Amino acid sequence: MAVNQLTESPARAAVSPVRRYVGRYMYRWHRVLGLLTVVPVIMWALSGLAHPLMSNLLRPAIAHETVPAPPLAAAALAVSVPQVLARHGLAAVQNLRVVQLNRQPTYQITDFRGRLRYFSAATGREIPDGDRAYAEGLARYLLADSTSAVAGAERLTQFTGEYKFINRLLPVWKITLARPDGMAVFIETGQSRLGTFNNHARATFLWVFGMLHNWDFLAALPRPLHLGIMLIFTTIIWLSALSGLVIYGFVRRKLRQPRSAQDRVGWLRRRHRTLGLWVASVTFTFALSASYHLLQKFTPDRRNEVARVSAFAATELTWPLPEALAAASVQQVSLVRVGGQPYYRLVSKSAEGPPAVQYRSTRTGQPLPEGELRYARELGDEFMLRLHGQAAPATATGASEDGALPDCCTPLSPAAETPTAAGPAPAQARLGRPEAVTKFAGEYGFVNKRLPVMKLAYAGGGHPTLYVEPATGRLAALVTDDARREGLSFAVLHKFFLLDWAGKSVRDAVAMLSALGVLVVTLYGLVLLRTRRPRAAS
Repeated sequence: MAVNQLTESPARAAVSPVRRYVGRYMYRWHRVLGLLTVVPVIMWALSGLAHPLMSNLLRPAIAHETVPAPPLAAAALAVSVPQVLARHGLAAVQNLRVVQLNRQPTYQITDFRGRLRYFSAATGREIPDGDRAYAEGLARYLLADSTSAVAGAERLTQFTGEYKFINRLLPVWKITLARPDGMAVFIETGQSRLGTFNNHARATFLWVFGMLHNWDFLAALPRPLHLGIMLIFTTIIWLSALSGLVIYGFVRRKLRQPRSAQDRVGWLRRRHRTLGLWVASVTFTFALSASYHLLQKFTPDRRNEVARVSAFAATELTWPLPEALAAASVQQVSLVRVGGQPYYRLVSKSAEGPPAVQYRSTRTGQPLPEGELRYARELGDEFMLRLHGQAAPATATGASEDGALPDCCTPLSPAAETPTAAGPAPAQARLGRPEAVTKFAGEYGFVNKRLPVMKLAYAGGGHPTLYVEPATGRLAALVTDDARREGLSFAVLHKFFLLDWAGKSVRDAVAMLSALGVLVVTLYGLVLLRTRRPRAAS
């Protein structure tokens, strides 16, 4: 009876074609994908471990990271700006600042050809090789080192393997002091600020990181090819991680059983599966966000191509600069054009909040109401035109050579001092009120380097937002909806910014543990591949 019941029991359900395919090929493809990416995964895991060390724990300390801007003394400007320009045959300049060189007030003048030249405010004499001397003085202040000899001074006009695009600022001076640590400081003299700094250890770390993480060994290739190769591998990695999640997370119960008593799963293989489940999601998010990031990089970053370069005739600078400095505790002065008219841009200390900025006519000293907002709007409209391949307005241009202003750019008459009316450009009509940004936060993070900036949010497709730096007339960042989505993906899935509430140390520790987990699982997989064949042969 019992035998008959057993014999008459229903037959086992047939295995579906999909399950048969998964059982036959999923493990195989998981191994193939893992083999294809084992070296890239190890490289990126090692660089992931190194990054927090490089940026925090092993980052060298320097005495100062900013250069103070004390109030400028009007009485110290014994020789006027027009006198200096006339004496040295400068009929037009691009900018004017007052800096401290060897503890003496000095005119830093950008001539029409973009060269920084330095003239004593006490005597009017030009200081030979003044830009290098100023860079060396700033380097000594930042490092609090007045005794070490200068081992090297190099002016960089483009990014290099040591001073990468991520540092944003150009041109800069690389000043290396003769010290045991080999400290090198990169300084933008045009704004008296630090670009970055490296000692021997950090420079080595940066080189290793560039090779492992950014694959700088492919830098000789065209950039699209370089990015494309990395994109292929990151895509294979997240596909491999996804296949691991499918195998061991969703269909493991159906596929993990041995086919016979002799075909048992070994200890290493079981541990590889267990650890793999823990880190597969992290590997997936790392690689997926990296692929998204690489896709965005195929769109060139044009921020360094967009800037306003104006020219100012010596005859326009008739209002005495000491009067501008006497009005308030002015810390910084520069030249700008708003509505085609020349102004001193004066930055003063503020009792509370950000520094106060005022615009005074270089002809009459008359203030320009809301000058910073007007200038920011003008820069935004001009940059939007340039980004879309259109010409900038003539009011933003300058002299064609020292001593001559072309007809298109002849300064407007004083009667036209206040900009009026042609009406806003189409982009400006869709612009909200500019906002001052004085710290890195949100979509304008530390990676952009420039502060303070003005935020210009436009309506329209992609909701473009420009961040412009009035002090230099440069585009600091362009953010669109596509960039916002990618930035959020990278911040959350790649850099764990959701853990910021716990502190940077905790976030870095989690990132390092995650990278370590990926490395361990990858090495486990290599060991399994080495032990599989001998066991099969036996």
